[in-house]
Amino acid sequence: MNMFLSKTRYRWLILGLLFFSSAVLATNLPNLKLKDVNGKVHALHEYVGNGKWQVIVVWGPKCPACIVEMPEIEIMYDNMDKSRFSVLGLVLDYPGFGYAKVKQVKAFIDNNLLDFPILLVSAKIYDQLGVGRLEGTPTILIVNPKGKVVAKQAGIVPRKVIMAFLKKQKT
Repeated sequence: MNMFLSKTRYRWLILGLLFFSSAVLATNLPNLKLKDVNGKVHALHEYVGNGKWQVIVVWGPKCPACIVEMPEIEIMYDNMDKSRFSVLGLVLDYPGFGYAKVKQVKAFIDNNLLDFPILLVSAKIYDQLGVGRLEGTPTILIVNPKGKVVAKQAGIVPRKVIMAFLKKQKT
């Protein structure tokens, strides 16, 4: 029974991502200036629209679902073809959705050996992305190589589902 539920959930997640890919967005992300955990300012366009598929994960260091998902995202990042795909973390406070405390974020990064770029945001900054309301954390955005958001999913999305979705896309 559990195996059936897992397969069913997996199929629904894939269908959900496929649905979102055609229904959501296709919106270009603005070139926001965001700080990393060391205070350095980065332009969002350093990461999107550079010829690679970009998985953006919006998360919080105290979010229970994020605590589960972020190590999985790191495994995905470690194993992906970096010439075609990349990952970017946008971190905010949970549950307040303001800016995350840098100390907490750094501790989470160190404890979970996160190696992909992570930038600080708030719900107000997220709203400026133009991808709709932040419905919770984690939230996955998938951005095509031209910088358009083609999929959005709130909640835990298994790395296998994300990679299956990416592999079905034409570069």
